[in-house]
Amino acid sequence: MSDDLTSALLDRGVLIPEPTQVSIAADVDPGRIESGALLLPGARLEGASTLIRTGAKIGKGGACVVRDCAIGRDVELSSGSFEDAVFLAGASFGPSGHVRAGTLFEEGATAAHAVGTKQTILLPWATLGSNINACDLVLAGGTGAKDHSEIGSGFIHFNYTPFGPAGDKATPSLFGDVVRGVWLRERRVFLGGAGGVVGPVRIGYGSVLAAGSVYRRDRSDGVLVYAESLPDREVPFDASLIRRGPDRVRRNLEYMAELVALHRHYAEVRFRLAGSDDLDCKLVEAGVALIEGAIRERVKQLRRFADGFTEAASRMDDGDHADGLRGLVVAIDAAGDALTDPLRGEESVDARARTTVLADVPRGGVDYPTWVQGLAEETVAAGVQYLRSVAAAWLADAEGAGRILSLC
Repeated sequence: MSDDLTSALLDRGVLIPEPTQVSIAADVDPGRIESGALLLPGARLEGASTLIRTGAKIGKGGACVVRDCAIGRDVELSSGSFEDAVFLAGASFGPSGHVRAGTLFEEGATAAHAVGTKQTILLPWATLGSNINACDLVLAGGTGAKDHSEIGSGFIHFNYTPFGPAGDKATPSLFGDVVRGVWLRERRVFLGGAGGVVGPVRIGYGSVLAAGSVYRRDRSDGVLVYAESLPDREVPFDASLIRRGPDRVRRNLEYMAELVALHRHYAEVRFRLAGSDDLDCKLVEAGVALIEGAIRERVKQLRRFADGFTEAASRMDDGDHADGLRGLVVAIDAAGDALTDPLRGEESVDARARTTVLADVPRGGVDYPTWVQGLAEETVAAGVQYLRSVAAAWLADAEGAGRILSLC
């Protein structure tokens, strides 16, 4: 079957210099692999959702497994394992990549060698150095290919804590944001190498975290942070006594609201820009599905985090704090499917700002960065206002996030 599919791809104009050294699984749809894509020795394609556009290069650095990924024009995946991810035009990933579900690299975003991602969203041109673990985060900022946000080599986003019955990953961090970042007007963020961040935190645009330290606190826009340190001491530890429960819940909801804004941006702006190009539309559809999956993942991790609240409350001396945790358990449970619905609060968004933005979106014929960079500043301001209202409306939903936030 692989030989038959390889022949079908060659007939379509897909470039395969060594056909016997490429593997195509039976569930791959040849119609989703575009003429002009290049599959080098060691490339292995799997999954009915796999889509590859012209100019993409798979396997330049060796064995490269691509499973259910959507890959735009001129993307380069050197080697490694890539699953349930989306790469938009011009993105690249160096050798020995380990890419898992929820990874979205927008136009021109890059990673060097030995990088691991999962539930990782990079806006245009954002860059990851080498030997990095960058899961559960959004990285935005910058205005172009030479002015972009970057995470230095040897950096770790610490996304797991020992608290609760089995630890938790309710730890997503925002480096920049979506609401402002998608308009490509913000100052770049730089996270120095050989360091890390303990999530969840929020780092503002134009900020620099100096190399060689681990950071645990939010930082505002435009600051240089030299180091953080912890005192050398021992204290009693009980993993069931969850710390900062309400604050962590709030941060998770605010992160989800940014994903909701990104979902709206794809569903309304990027779909229009795709125009009548069928494969471009499928690429955007893959992005929408990925963002919906990212929201579900955050809800899953939030609920897992809250699973430990009842036991924590039973062991606390502070009655008010314990009652607060119990209330959050009830509210999170009562929110049900509202948390996974990106359209909650739709009636409260800024309709005028939406109209202003969408009036300037052409039906195809231009790539996203070129379109955004050519917008008038008043249109950009309306776009920021619109996406801010989308996020705020979702957070205010009385049946979902709003119910929970009122207890935080």
